[in-house]
Amino acid sequence: MKMPGIGVILNPYSRSNKRNPDRIRQFGFIVGDKGSCYSTDTLDHVKYLAKEFKERDIEILGISGGDGTNHKTLSAFIEVYGEKPLPKIAILRGGTMNNLAWQLGIQGRPEKILSDLIIKYHNGESFREVDINMIRVNGSYGFLLGMGLIERFIDVYQNVKGGPTPARGMALLVKASLSSLVNGRMAQMLVERFNARIYIDGKLQPFKNYMMIFSGTMQTLGFNFRPLYRGASEVGKFQFVGISCTGMQLVKTFHRALLAKPANSEHYVDEMGSEVVMEFDEPMAYTIDGDHAPEKAKVIKIEVGPLLKCIIP
Repeated sequence: MKMPGIGVILNPYSRSNKRNPDRIRQFGFIVGDKGSCYSTDTLDHVKYLAKEFKERDIEILGISGGDGTNHKTLSAFIEVYGEKPLPKIAILRGGTMNNLAWQLGIQGRPEKILSDLIIKYHNGESFREVDINMIRVNGSYGFLLGMGLIERFIDVYQNVKGGPTPARGMALLVKASLSSLVNGRMAQMLVERFNARIYIDGKLQPFKNYMMIFSGTMQTLGFNFRPLYRGASEVGKFQFVGISCTGMQLVKTFHRALLAKPANSEHYVDEMGSEVVMEFDEPMAYTIDGDHAPEKAKVIKIEVGPLLKCIIP
């Protein structure tokens, strides 16, 4: 039986795609008559394509871009599809960090990933599938929420001289770690603390003051740090980590995050849950999959989002 087809969306402004402007043409050649490929300039264009793909009842949605592209594209499709199940998702890479792709075990150039997908699709071969929940944060969808130190680090990283790259990000991380050893100016800026009342599935957590919060189903924060080591381990739940310690104490737990192991620290809240409500003394900035939320918030609610079926070419 002939399948409904494949729809591919490419963000031309993501780091890898921007360096390879001919990629959309190559994608079109690879897909051929098995589907269609589009380069999108705006979120409105993505929503327009979501409506078209919904009407065509495509079976596979391919996304080429970074983690920000993934969550924005999927958010648009969730809005447009409504109660209708989303197509299977193929993460094609194309960004700077590609954390979701790494978590799913998808490596290589986007052209090779798409080519492998099309060959299997054409031959009617089955795909390996991985189920992963998104999270819903104050109405927006993604895989990873970050606050405090991580939000400030991302802000510095995105404005680093020469532009953000994994190498510059690692250099910045080393600089921040060294600064924490001497309580330097950079460390003081990054570890500025904040007050919060946090409820996980209705239970008030013991700490009232935090340095950093991250939560979701994406296991890695980038640079191979995997503090959400069990973020995607249970369908219908996500991991929440709240850290209330000094910069020096945080650095001492880095090796645990690199090994994807629990911090084993009394300064950590580390729980699985299906709903988190956070109340702050003042509006707080936060990120979703590395993108800053458009507005700060005094109350942030994290819920389990849709369950995606991601295919591994």
